[in-house]
Amino acid sequence: MNFHKTGIIVFALLMGASASAQFIASPYSNNGLGEVLFQGMPNNYGMGEVGIGSPTPWHINLQNPALLTHNTFSSFQVGLIGDFRNYESTVGKDKDSGASLRFMAMSFPVVRNRWTSSFALLPLSSVKYNTYSADSIDTGVLGVTQFQGDGGLSQLIWANGFRIYKALALGVKASYVFGTVDRQSRVQIFSEDFSSNYAIAYLESTAYSDFNFSLGLSYRWILQEKKFLNFGATYDLSNTLEGTENQIFQRLRLTGTTVQTQIIKENIKTEFTLPKTFGLGVSYELLNTFQVGVDVKTQNWKTANEKTTAVSLRNTQNVALGVSWTPDYQSVNSYLKRTTYRMGMNMKQLPYLVNNREINDFGINFGASFPVSGFSSLDAAFKFGTRGTTDNSLIKENYFQVVIGATINDRWFVKRRYD
Repeated sequence: MNFHKTGIIVFALLMGASASAQFIASPYSNNGLGEVLFQGMPNNYGMGEVGIGSPTPWHINLQNPALLTHNTFSSFQVGLIGDFRNYESTVGKDKDSGASLRFMAMSFPVVRNRWTSSFALLPLSSVKYNTYSADSIDTGVLGVTQFQGDGGLSQLIWANGFRIYKALALGVKASYVFGTVDRQSRVQIFSEDFSSNYAIAYLESTAYSDFNFSLGLSYRWILQEKKFLNFGATYDLSNTLEGTENQIFQRLRLTGTTVQTQIIKENIKTEFTLPKTFGLGVSYELLNTFQVGVDVKTQNWKTANEKTTAVSLRNTQNVALGVSWTPDYQSVNSYLKRTTYRMGMNMKQLPYLVNNREINDFGINFGASFPVSGFSSLDAAFKFGTRGTTDNSLIKENYFQVVIGATINDRWFVKRRYD
């Protein structure tokens, strides 16, 4: 069976499976939609998460749909992510890890050099946390509350890039967002005289299902032969995701067995507004050899949700810088010279203010694409990151992420002239 046909079959099978988004265990995912995830591919990960103004014909670009016009091949990409995290606070240390299907995407030229279309399945957010809080209720009486969360949102994407005039391209991306977020607060009472044999729990389960839309522009300025300056811009429309929420009361044994369940409210209409997001990117490119790029993105969280969440929010800015280098993509004698190497860094601001403190995330990225049959590749990316602080009763996270993927490029939809 041909390699690309195998890719199509795998894509179809995976599209039929449920998309799990909960692979990042972070106490900072306990607000809103949780941890909002990066929407790029392994090549973008390895390059510091740069992509708004950095085109490539060898990988699918979902950060800026306008750059899909550079994809003249029919492409299929799939990848996994592993996340390994260490936590530190004033009361102790802990660690956790997780893994998940990170992305699936395919693209194909509809009108060669004019219109390229792409379908993808990516997680939008991840919710996974398990924290405790102890409070003195009365003299000798202690209440311990456990906060747990699971779930997240996924999105099925249809993106299109159109070359509208020479080096100017327009992109349109439509996403169907779906998923469920479950949150639980469990309370148990302790005292010097007795220890409760039961815990009281309050559960909220919220299911979202709605659409979201994004626009993109790109322009390539020719400096010299094989030397280009690329510009990109994106705008994510502020869209309100509608959902339904169920509120449940439970009494549990300490073993976790449910003794009593009482539904408080069912099918409550709820909503969460995704922020307006503006992105700008620019890159210098020496064709198939070298590329350096920088992205800046702003998100208007505060205005979007100031009336629908009890948590304080702030508007955020993200900055990413990255470089890629292929020593000699036509080398016959050296495999390593045909390999593409990447590195970069990024700084992100989280939108939620925790204990009135701003939480920032800083990461350093590395990656490579190893060529295989034809124009295809095996892709890997790594990120070392840190976020938060131990001040003001908060938690500091140090984490390591690894993304492993495969890219299959071929001319599946190009009519063959000869057998």
